[in-house]
Amino acid sequence: MMTWKEVLAKHKTLRGIGPHSLLVDRGESGYKNRFLPDGSILYPGEGLAGNQQPTGGNRILLLAMAAQTPLRVYRRERTNCWRDCGWFLVESVEYRLEEAERRYVYWFRLIPLKDAT
Repeated sequence: MMTWKEVLAKHKTLRGIGPHSLLVDRGESGYKNRFLPDGSILYPGEGLAGNQQPTGGNRILLLAMAAQTPLRVYRRERTNCWRDCGWFLVESVEYRLEEAERRYVYWFRLIPLKDAT
């Protein structure tokens, strides 16, 4: 387990999507990450209002998918307690209408990369 200070030293941004890593939680941040039984994560794109755009963190994830660049994932377990989940690849992305929210959202599928260092 890691403290927020330790995660921030590696993640280097207060945003959920950094240049080399991602922050995930169980909804505390307002984002509804979905943890799947196979170890993959459905990760919603950046932006809680309006149609999400291919800018900022979403652009980072789109470029990581195109280049097959692994990203480190840190999961919040509770206040000031984070788990390093290891390296993940952005396997795919779907840009779809979330009817309840009346907006388009990116959904990135992250898969664990067992052999990355």
